[in-house]
Amino acid sequence: MKEQPLILLVDDDPIILELMREILSSGSYGVDVARNGRVAVERLQACSYDLVLTDMVMPEMQGLELLQYIRLHHPETLTIVFTGHANYKDAVAAVKLGAFDYLTKPIRAEILRHAIDRALEFSRLTRSQQDLEMVLQGAESLGWQALELVDDTPEAAVLSGLREEVRQEQDLKAAGLLFLEAGRQLVGATHGSIFLFDSAQGLFTGLAALGANQEYRAGLSVPANSGIMGYLASHPRPLLVSDLREDTRFPMVPRREVYRSASLMLIPLMGRKFWGVINLTDREDNGSFTPRDLFLGWLLGRLLVEVLEARQAPQSAEQVTSPAAWVQQQVPIALALVDENLQVVQTNPALERLLDLPEKELTGGQLFPRLGLDSRQQQEMEEACRKALAGGEPREFYSLKAHPNGSGERFLGIKVVAMPGEKDGPARGLVLLEDMSEVEQLRQRLQLFEHLAVMGKLSLCVAHELNNPLDGVRRYLSLALIKKDEPQEVERYLNEAQKGLQRMAASIKSLMISANPLKAPRTKNNLLNLLQDAVKIMMFQASDQMVQVSLHPPRELQQVVMSGDLYHVFLNIIKNALQAMPQGGHLQISGRLHPEEVEITFEDSGAGISPQELEQIFQPFYSTKEGTKGLGLGLPICQKIVERNQGRLTVTSEPQQGTRVSIFLPLKVNNKGQ
Repeated sequence: MKEQPLILLVDDDPIILELMREILSSGSYGVDVARNGRVAVERLQACSYDLVLTDMVMPEMQGLELLQYIRLHHPETLTIVFTGHANYKDAVAAVKLGAFDYLTKPIRAEILRHAIDRALEFSRLTRSQQDLEMVLQGAESLGWQALELVDDTPEAAVLSGLREEVRQEQDLKAAGLLFLEAGRQLVGATHGSIFLFDSAQGLFTGLAALGANQEYRAGLSVPANSGIMGYLASHPRPLLVSDLREDTRFPMVPRREVYRSASLMLIPLMGRKFWGVINLTDREDNGSFTPRDLFLGWLLGRLLVEVLEARQAPQSAEQVTSPAAWVQQQVPIALALVDENLQVVQTNPALERLLDLPEKELTGGQLFPRLGLDSRQQQEMEEACRKALAGGEPREFYSLKAHPNGSGERFLGIKVVAMPGEKDGPARGLVLLEDMSEVEQLRQRLQLFEHLAVMGKLSLCVAHELNNPLDGVRRYLSLALIKKDEPQEVERYLNEAQKGLQRMAASIKSLMISANPLKAPRTKNNLLNLLQDAVKIMMFQASDQMVQVSLHPPRELQQVVMSGDLYHVFLNIIKNALQAMPQGGHLQISGRLHPEEVEITFEDSGAGISPQELEQIFQPFYSTKEGTKGLGLGLPICQKIVERNQGRLTVTSEPQQGTRVSIFLPLKVNNKGQ
């Protein structure tokens, strides 16, 4: 890894360049300079930078043009712009193009250093969160077996002991306190709370709390769309906040006086549904939580989900056949029970809040006129409901523009289904409604502000994938024209051109499948597809770092079908190799077939690993990465997944000689149960 961040200064004024270079060189930064945007592009093509500082007004290439280039070609590189002619329009344009900050000249040294430190810390946190996401996805594929990664440690003993203790505790609140006490032992959190999610009420309700004012905090109810817990409800992934004051995801969340530390962790409780959140804060040493703490918190959350799902009371037969109980208890969103005349028979509180009307005003009246749909949509809804009552298929409608009860504009998702009722009883229908206004607004904003970046990335990826086969198609068609009087030669060249077009079609299909970079392929797939998908996802980062990736697997890998979990293994190994070559290099990926097994190798030209480090790389929480950037669980998780596929993983390396990772898998694997 680089010893210090590398910054590129871009300005056409040599005096400003020299002054800023002097300010930054006195800190812990490496600094390069460029006199204009064109030179900056050449520098970026030759070297990988952590941050670019650029003037807005320059000859040959303006600052906004340079920002656009960086956004499309080096999306991992942060930018800060500065100008002596500040105006609101340029500031907005710069931020839309991805600028982290916008400064005005003359720039004071302390303000410049503060902006740079914030940008570099944001970049570090972003990379750390991406690494954590990748590691946790691999751990999720292991399930509770992930506990084996910390075998024979005090933490494993705490979790195993907790698992036995909560089985004997009947009171759920008391069990919640046991979990928070275990959190104190595992990660040193002196304050914590557990909130369960009530989707019908749209609230988080307190279950248990640890630390100051714990009884008060355990009795709180918090709106589901507010604060950091609201963020987690819509982004249900483990969240580590090193410093709430510096985290740009939560600029409006105040720091509470009861807490001594600005570092916190939130663990979503995800199982058959979203159960709630574990909050942990205030380490005993007043320090920041680490990726290792987040992994232990994730294990704690998995155990709590296991307890919650085991304790969920099963319904009796009477409850299942009772429409009232079914409506009130089993459907956690806004709904109305309607009769054959489409009159409202019963509602739930969520619908009453949506329409801002009490149940007594809704019961006995028509529902659909209350929704404020246009006449065509209202007629379509009523027809769909009548068909459902007559035994037809359920119908769903997404993001319909509505004005519920004459109120402001909203977007509703609506589903109509036939209601299970008593034998020979009257037909009844169930109308489910979800307020999708926020989702629709976010969708529109994403379309508006990210269209340029998405189209740029897509065009680059398509160009990369299609350029070579397109060149071949053009060359073969030219040869066919030259040999037009020789039918056999023309046929041969046209066949080759057709093969090129087929490769282009396959590339486009692969790009569409790989649209979500962290989504694993289906449960089982052939090794060649898994390997190619992992490589394609990392090509942007490789290009940004000037790393040349060579992929030469044998075609026979198409015949070897394995668990889709191996995608996480390939992704993690490629990511590690790229992180070992921040200033460029070469990564060669190849494979060989042996009589009874297949070997896949990843060889990088990075700095290598010392013999002492090599002995410890498979130990949980050991990382060769700089400082606390690495969680130290990537390779242990990879090893577990490979072993579960009856294979083995080896690493050989020497300092300054690169690293070789080899995966050996049997040609015939019993995939039962995977």
